[in-house]
Amino acid sequence: MDALGLLQIDAVNVLARSHLLVLRARMGGTHDSVARLLARAAYPQRAGGCELTEYWGHEACYVRVADWPLFGWRMRRGAAGDMWSGYARFGRERQSEVREALAWLEAHGPAGSAELDAALGWGPGERGPWGTRSHGKLALAWLFWAGRVGVADRVGFVRRYDVIERVLPASVVASVVDEPEAHRALLTDAVGCLGVGAADDLIDYHRLPKRDARARINELVADGRLREVAVEGWDRPGYLPAAERAAPRRSRSVLLSPFDPLVWYRPRAERLFGFRYRIEIYTPKSKRRYGYFVMPFLHEHALVARVDVRFDRARRRLEVPASWTEPASWPDERAAERTALEALAAELRALAAWCGGEGVSVLSGGDLAGRLRSAVARRMA
Repeated sequence: MDALGLLQIDAVNVLARSHLLVLRARMGGTHDSVARLLARAAYPQRAGGCELTEYWGHEACYVRVADWPLFGWRMRRGAAGDMWSGYARFGRERQSEVREALAWLEAHGPAGSAELDAALGWGPGERGPWGTRSHGKLALAWLFWAGRVGVADRVGFVRRYDVIERVLPASVVASVVDEPEAHRALLTDAVGCLGVGAADDLIDYHRLPKRDARARINELVADGRLREVAVEGWDRPGYLPAAERAAPRRSRSVLLSPFDPLVWYRPRAERLFGFRYRIEIYTPKSKRRYGYFVMPFLHEHALVARVDVRFDRARRRLEVPASWTEPASWPDERAAERTALEALAAELRALAAWCGGEGVSVLSGGDLAGRLRSAVARRMA
């Protein structure tokens, strides 16, 4: 987490939860061991025992507990109405219910939205673009954005909230960082996590207000905390931590979650790798080009392929409906191509095992399917 800064949480579970895939790409282990480790770090049984907590970072994220005060500006803006419109409207029009929800949590402890609705006798809620949101869900969402409650634990994937004083240490809750200094700290953290980034890359990492953040970047350069550099092939300056010096790094051969920090900001992925990426989860099936859950394949410092994957839990088998080469970076020399194929086949086998599966089925979609199927068969022989 020191290397990532934050970890985006996503509910899509066609393979595994995205945050676990991001950790898996860096840590290995097994699905269950990584999930247990994350739960121990983020959901303690007593306040003060956690290293991570949930809050709005890039999106809904795990962040380091020590960094929670750096998001106080977002909490203050949210409480004043600067949050998602549905939450803001509920907080504006139904503040009495928000106060009632907070009082119930103070008296009774952790609860999910369904528990809160039942306890307070609230009805089915309001219909919106993402389905029906109950009054309990909206009240808790407002309180969470405003920093009044935190996530005490999860049951399955369902959040259970408690008042923030019982989730985080008192010293963290009491800490106040002014907005400009919080932005400077988050931008410095972002460039350390990215290695090098353009201004838009750094701003997007924690979803900072663009105009304010650009002014903070100029201040960081002026006081020597960031260094402006030219990056080959970029049409804009990049930024490095002031003391950073380029050093060779080993490139893993690994499949990346669509929500991995390496690729989540699509303009940076295209600038770095020539990799044009769009998540097609919410695209109608007939209009998808590559597939539902497409993972970029990192190999030899390049994104050389993209692979649509799903895990058949009944058969305990990893399926690859489609696999595609990336023309700008797929190796065109025979030996290098074989190395890439073998690395991808090995990674698919490893991913299947990580999910608790026993094999890989490569289906016919995509220009890489035949070659990849042969490589997987060689691995299994």
